[in-house]
Amino acid sequence: MKIGIVIHNVQLMDSPQIIKNILTLLSRENLVDACLCGTLGKVAVIDAGLEDLIEINQFRSPSACIGTLFKSNDMVCLLNHGRELQTGRTFGRIVVSHVENPDEKPLIQIERPGCLDGEIIPWNQAAEPHVEKLSKLLNLKISQPPRPINTIEITNQGRRILRRISAFPGAYILVEGIIIGKATSSEVTLISEDGFLTSIEGGILKEQGIDILHKHGERVPIDLSRSWIKTGTQRENFKGHKSSPEDKSECVAKTAILKKNSLMETTPENGVKVILIDHCAERSLEMIEGADIAITIGDDTTEIAGSIFSRFGIPIIGVTDGDCDELAASVTYSAGSVILNLKSGQDDEFGRLILQDILSGKKSRLF
Repeated sequence: MKIGIVIHNVQLMDSPQIIKNILTLLSRENLVDACLCGTLGKVAVIDAGLEDLIEINQFRSPSACIGTLFKSNDMVCLLNHGRELQTGRTFGRIVVSHVENPDEKPLIQIERPGCLDGEIIPWNQAAEPHVEKLSKLLNLKISQPPRPINTIEITNQGRRILRRISAFPGAYILVEGIIIGKATSSEVTLISEDGFLTSIEGGILKEQGIDILHKHGERVPIDLSRSWIKTGTQRENFKGHKSSPEDKSECVAKTAILKKNSLMETTPENGVKVILIDHCAERSLEMIEGADIAITIGDDTTEIAGSIFSRFGIPIIGVTDGDCDELAASVTYSAGSVILNLKSGQDDEFGRLILQDILSGKKSRLF
């Protein structure tokens, strides 16, 4: 049998032996195709040395990864480790609700492996014949899936959208990679009016994040029903990667993050490729191809992106203003990096000036 594995949750990746054990057990009688969602999770794969076991080239949501793996596998498993069992169940319920055809192939959630309350959840009838064997193999109990939930509600002729997500108190809420608030409960509802995020139930909005999301004075609307939304917390072990490669090309080849073509890419003589990461550290790996220097805008963005780029020997110019939510518990920067500390509230304006006056309105430029 061919089994697709979608791994989610960076804390799970910080227990690499659990991942290795599960993949090893499943590989004894099956062909396993494992991929991972989330930028920090991909960094954790690099730190754990699991690049040969887990595919980290995809930049898709968990539900999209499941849909993709359905096409090439006989069964798909969602491997997750919620902060609590209930949040893990709620997360699985929401992910499954976003899968385009959740009954296409057997779909099973492996939740909190290695914990006493770990469990196996069959998410469709096609999964029922497989859960008993999987339960014995992984020594996890079988639980029934929680009731379905309508995560998106559209009213007022499409002008008002409610989007429900699972979280836990204290978790940051990110829309399109930008922190727009913090959860105060396990069930959070985001509300938009005419394309603009206006309020939150079960959480506290961060006005600066809302302003960034809607492009400041440009007031760019979003479609909340289709937006990329996730929760985030500190990665406790986000530090101390094993060793720095001698150069960027060696690191790229080792981690296999970039496309094969990029391995042969060379920077023209006296040319330097500069990329801009503006309040969205989650996009760092997507933009890293061929980069020599990264300009990062925002405190958390600078810390997270800086730590990511340090794995590749890429220095950054970080623009901060002291408004840090401390998503990165430990921070490292490549040699040659420079951090600019501006007055409160000025990093956004400085970032706009860099984008327009230095990068000519583009996210990357060759100098």
